[in-house]
Amino acid sequence: MPKATKKAVKKTMPIKTIEPTIVPVAPKKAMNPKIIGLALVVVIIGLLTYKLGPKLVPALVDNRPVTRFELWSRLEKSYGAQALDDMINEKILDKAIADAGIKVDQTKIDDQIKALEKQFESTGGLDEALKQRGLSRKDLTKQISTQLAVEELLKDKISPTDDEVKAQFDNGATTTYKDKKFEDVKASITDELKQTKLRDAFLAWFAEVKKTATVKNFGL
Repeated sequence: MPKATKKAVKKTMPIKTIEPTIVPVAPKKAMNPKIIGLALVVVIIGLLTYKLGPKLVPALVDNRPVTRFELWSRLEKSYGAQALDDMINEKILDKAIADAGIKVDQTKIDDQIKALEKQFESTGGLDEALKQRGLSRKDLTKQISTQLAVEELLKDKISPTDDEVKAQFDNGATTTYKDKKFEDVKASITDELKQTKLRDAFLAWFAEVKKTATVKNFGL
């Protein structure tokens, strides 16, 4: 009988299951919001200082800065209350003019600006004069517009009579108007009296207007 052939049997290695090693990771600490906020402030200040250096620090004294904030604080303490009152009065006046329906012709404003330009021709020009007073053309236009509107509102109270003009001339006949003819100075006297009447009439009128305005001044 033929011998039985033995089949080669491959031995298999037992497979070990390798358990994954889990290394505990320490949880990240959340950054303190205050620290983040402070860092942002520092970055923003740095950028502003880089781009707006002269505006944020208008002066250096022995390399020590005079900051814009210090300047504003000083100005506020010195002039803040007056400036606030002026701004309140401007808003009251603007509303009173608007309520009265007064509209100023732009041509009249332009005429006054041209007259001022001519007046300051020999002293550096109107723009230089405005700069010295801390004003712009826009500020000047607003002032002229307001003045013309007030004159329109009070026109019935500010025109001097011929008798008032003559009396003013007679009072200064030996001083201001000495050796001058009445007709030569009548126009200038009339204008002076008009401005005086305008000031007095405006103060009286505006005092009454302020009584009707609701103002809440919280101070500085």
